[in-house]
Amino acid sequence: MPRIDLTARLARESKPTEKDSILFDKALPGFGLRIHPSGRKVWIVQARIEGRSRRIVIARHGEMTLAEARRRARDMLARIRAGGNPADDIQRDKQTPTLREFADEYLRRCEPLWKPSGRRTVRMYLKARILPAFGRMPLDRIGPEDVAAWFDAASRHKPGAANRAFEILRAMMFRAEECGFRERGTNPCVGIRKNPRRNVARFLDTDEIARLGRALDANEARWPEAVAAIRLLALTGCRRGEVLDLRWRDIGEDAIRLPDSKTGPRAVPLGAAARTLIAALPGPRDPDTFLFPRHAEGRGIWILTNCWRTACADAKLGRLRLHDLRHTAASQAVMAGENLPLVGKLLGHRRHRTTAGYAHLADAHLVEAAEMVGAAIAEAMHR
Repeated sequence: MPRIDLTARLARESKPTEKDSILFDKALPGFGLRIHPSGRKVWIVQARIEGRSRRIVIARHGEMTLAEARRRARDMLARIRAGGNPADDIQRDKQTPTLREFADEYLRRCEPLWKPSGRRTVRMYLKARILPAFGRMPLDRIGPEDVAAWFDAASRHKPGAANRAFEILRAMMFRAEECGFRERGTNPCVGIRKNPRRNVARFLDTDEIARLGRALDANEARWPEAVAAIRLLALTGCRRGEVLDLRWRDIGEDAIRLPDSKTGPRAVPLGAAARTLIAALPGPRDPDTFLFPRHAEGRGIWILTNCWRTACADAKLGRLRLHDLRHTAASQAVMAGENLPLVGKLLGHRRHRTTAGYAHLADAHLVEAAEMVGAAIAEAMHR
């Protein structure tokens, strides 16, 4: 049959005839689109295998784009030239689960190990971004070029979301290797660089902390519980949920005992200022009672948000996140001379690299250090 310039539009608009017809591609001999009288269209490869002319179906038209089918056909033809038989690959594909099938098993095994927020996140990205792209593909047929094209397209609009979906897919591919569905060392995500993260973190210098303290004092009568929670966040460097969900049974003599944090159970040391603040909180000291009942378990978030935004506006701090109080605690500890491992232990980090990301140093502090080092060297050279 004659060969033509096979395009996606031509494949889509071609009509069936009384007999089977095949549109062979001029750009890739042996690759074509077969159109049945019923209207069914399939991508095919035709080649001589073991002395016989064979036609092998790649996929149905509509289930695979022209570019994907042509790429798959090129791989199959190369395998045939090397003496292989793509029919073996097709048989193996039938035995290998698709990503959608594997996702169910992946969630069944891994979800019990995750926190509720982690389960929601993984399911959301699977449904919205990963399964639409790879759900029908056998696990061992997902290649680096497939992942790279998907990641590049996703990164154009939401690079942060693309990074998160990419991390989930990479973890699934490693688990697929462990389960024997992919050969070891074939994770298609390895070698693909994620998008650079936008640096949105801030920390407060001494003057800004003082202004924030005065703003909180001015709003304490209006939002007493929210102000107390914000102060405790600043004094301990804890995460918002860790403080808002505290019960009196979690408060020790010199530490907060968190039964469950982002990195598991841990103890948060309490300084004198934090102990004084906690001792001044109103309400009963029943072990099961929350320290901040109006804001515990997700309640009253809008009150806390209004209090925080008002205080930041009064203190002229600009756009500042509540989480930046945690950055501030880390930075103050480093500038006070504490080493990163100790600061990481205070914040409950597992990796020193995470602590280094929080431990920003103020420019003034760096200038002071440079002055001290420069003076010492100059004095030594003068001697």
